[in-house]
Amino acid sequence: MRASVTAPADPIREQLLRAAAAVFARQGYAGTRIMDVVRESGLSTGAVYGRFASKNDLLREAVVTRSRNAPALIDRADVVKVADLITRDALRTDPLADAEALRLEAYVTARREPEVAEALAEANAAWRAGMAPVVESARTDGSLAEDVDGEAALFFARILNLGMLVHRGSGVPGPDPEAWGALVARVVASFGADPAPADVPEEAP
Repeated sequence: MRASVTAPADPIREQLLRAAAAVFARQGYAGTRIMDVVRESGLSTGAVYGRFASKNDLLREAVVTRSRNAPALIDRADVVKVADLITRDALRTDPLADAEALRLEAYVTARREPEVAEALAEANAAWRAGMAPVVESARTDGSLAEDVDGEAALFFARILNLGMLVHRGSGVPGPDPEAWGALVARVVASFGADPAPADVPEEAP
């Protein structure tokens, strides 16, 4: 039986989840053994198996809890619009943090492990729920037009973020930053409402 992500607070469980996130991010799912997590955490094998049924279960809960806590894409106060979200993620060049590498590893693992795919679906649902106020704000300020589907816009933002995780993790050079930034700006602008046409004064008879 898999562990519940709604279980009461357990400092040992949290310590194991932090260790698991770091090891999975560093070594990948296939390259990680339970003993690696045990060593990283400084705890015992019994501490792991007393709380998690398997390596799948440990990865599953690590993915859900790390994504559920102020979802991964909105982790800075300056991201208050869908446009900000897309622009920020598209222009990042910094190395992957453990939480980001964990998400990337989870997507790869989900192809073979149904439990991990289920974890991603749960984390994505939590992320969409957390993004609802951001979408509403974008509707209000006009950066997300009424005829642009909110779910489609969020999916675009999430897929772009995932693609950038792959790119940043690969170390492969990208295009000219200025040209890439200009293209991103054009894409983001296309999500917004068309400006109202200026009033044209009537000609005198």
